[in-house]
Amino acid sequence: MIARAYTGVILTVLIWGGNVVAVKVLLGFFSQGQTVGVRLGAAALVLLGLVLSRRGWPRWSARDWVWVAVAGLLSTTLFQLLSVAGIARSPAGISGLANAVVPIIVVLLGGLVGQRPSRPQVFGVLVSLSGMLWLFGQTLEPGSALSPLGLGLLGLSALAWACYTLTNRPLVARLGLLPFVAFATSFGALPLVVPVLPTLGQVSAPLWAWGLAVLSGLLANVFAYLAWANGTQVLGAARTSIWQNLAPLVAFALAVWLLGERFTPGELGAAALTLLGVLVANWPGKPAVLRAG
Repeated sequence: MIARAYTGVILTVLIWGGNVVAVKVLLGFFSQGQTVGVRLGAAALVLLGLVLSRRGWPRWSARDWVWVAVAGLLSTTLFQLLSVAGIARSPAGISGLANAVVPIIVVLLGGLVGQRPSRPQVFGVLVSLSGMLWLFGQTLEPGSALSPLGLGLLGLSALAWACYTLTNRPLVARLGLLPFVAFATSFGALPLVVPVLPTLGQVSAPLWAWGLAVLSGLLANVFAYLAWANGTQVLGAARTSIWQNLAPLVAFALAVWLLGERFTPGELGAAALTLLGVLVANWPGKPAVLRAG
């Protein structure tokens, strides 16, 4: 069970790293709303089909339905809106950092609710925050492709996902992995899909772009959501979040290779310092401090 959870989490962050580049490509053919809507519409349909065919309609309490809807608002509505808007305004190679800073936010949120961090975690948070401030400073450099708004949106998307990571474990344990993910994603996708449906007939994107949008939604929002929820359930929130360090490296490599993005020494240094802080704050062997209840 643990080995399968680790495998799913690692594949998830590899998918999310590549998904940043995929979304950047899709934004060349679709609007931000259409990009989100097509991807999430395909994901929600598949997830609902899976859960209804296997388990039928769940018999949850009204309170459970409310919590599932809140989880969908965090993990789908807010996260997707903020993430795609941030990617549209930032290089794909830098956008991947949004996944990496989730563990830092987990540390900070854990401290607010009484989960005392260790000294290495405090040091790592300070190092990572220094890297983020340096990265924001790079937006003032002449010719920089970075924007404060883009980085701010990516930071807010990471905050939304960190809150989801900390809260979904007890819900998955009580409601079941597949039903929880299916209905949380569907609730969160509904306000994003419905408004763009009338505009899809006006899109003149090539067939491969439509295929990429659907594949992106299925991999990043079906397989990855299920694997991530299973990882937080089996491994804990902190131990799961540490693997997000892989996602920005994948995004950066693909952005340079496929999109031809180039970065200044200052941008590279700031990104490296941010990742270093994440590694220090979430070094293996210290996950229990952050484990959600």
